[in-house]
Amino acid sequence: MAAEPQIIWLQDCAGDCAPLVGSKAHGLGTLLREGFRVPPGFAITTDAYREHVAHNNLRAVLSADRSAEDIRQAFEHSRPSPQLSEAVLAAHEQLGGSAQPVAVRSSATAEDLANASFAGQQETYLWLLGGEQVLQHVLRCWGSLFTEQAVAYRQHLGVPFEDLAMAVVVQQMVPAEVAGVMLTIDPISGDRSTITIEAAYGLGAAVVNGEVTPDRFVVDKTTLEIRERALGDKHMAYRFDPSIAGTRFLPVLPARQRQACMSDEEVRALAQLGKRMEQAMGDRPQDLEWAIGPTREIFLLQARPETVWSQMPSGPSVEPTRGQATELGSRGSA
Repeated sequence: MAAEPQIIWLQDCAGDCAPLVGSKAHGLGTLLREGFRVPPGFAITTDAYREHVAHNNLRAVLSADRSAEDIRQAFEHSRPSPQLSEAVLAAHEQLGGSAQPVAVRSSATAEDLANASFAGQQETYLWLLGGEQVLQHVLRCWGSLFTEQAVAYRQHLGVPFEDLAMAVVVQQMVPAEVAGVMLTIDPISGDRSTITIEAAYGLGAAVVNGEVTPDRFVVDKTTLEIRERALGDKHMAYRFDPSIAGTRFLPVLPARQRQACMSDEEVRALAQLGKRMEQAMGDRPQDLEWAIGPTREIFLLQARPETVWSQMPSGPSVEPTRGQATELGSRGSA
């Protein structure tokens, strides 16, 4: 039987390939299949992960009574096989090589199960340049399967160790002027007639990590009217700094802090994209990350099913627990 591929381009990450490319890559492939604007990229498959574990004899480390930190260090100090290195470097060069900054993001097979969300438990690395840097951070992504938080959560859910694998997404960076998250449902009340958008200046990490108070817009899903708006302070933003070939967390001018970071037209256009994606996924509420580039084009960066309200019995009396509401309100890099 032919071996599974180690590299799959995002436009091909659709259909029944989720076990091979993980939930994040599969969601991006679905976005592309539905005609949404998504930065190009590729997935390093779960077959590549398993080959790497075997090549470096890491299963002995995983099966031993080792700490999470020891396991992560073992991954970070391992070396990919020549075949895997060649495949990743060739795909990275096709994506633009060292002239094109990329993000390296986890895409685990256990992420975003129907009854759970692993958001924030594995790693994302932004604005990487050069193939060797990409390879190094792929290893770090794989190692992040074994943070103490991720291990404890999997044990709580009874996710078998044998089912554990991770794909990794390598994707062109959007030099975002504005970025954030969108839920096609109200995260507090579960109202499905609204779309909730949170936005701030710069890369979306500031919103995802809860490091700034973002602007918040509540949009009517039918009419696309903005029902509510609340402007956050947005006092800092992640921006690319050419002097360090990476990102810096920089202050935002006070005058800009007091302004909405996106126009009403952009809010409505983004909500329309969320509505389209929900319809494409069988009217199931969606959880999306997005960015607006320098020319004010909207890119979708991630899509996954909403995992809190969708698991609750229907009825107006149902309210999420404090922990569930916190999970909905916090964003992660998974």
